[in-house]
Amino acid sequence: MNTLVLISLAISEFLESLSFSVSINDYFILISIFVLFIFINKNNAISKNNMHEVPA
Repeated sequence: MNTLVLISLAISEFLESLSFSVSINDYFILISIFVLFIFINKNNAISKNNMHEVPA
């Protein structure tokens, strides 16, 4: 979760340097965090399923 915050802060500072408005900036941060969160959850679910399939 800390990496998501750091990534979003880096993206926001990059967009500010490009002179984007704050509203576009906040919107982009929310979308990026949401997409990354879904992606991480999918990876966790896949890895858990694979662990169950492996014989002990």
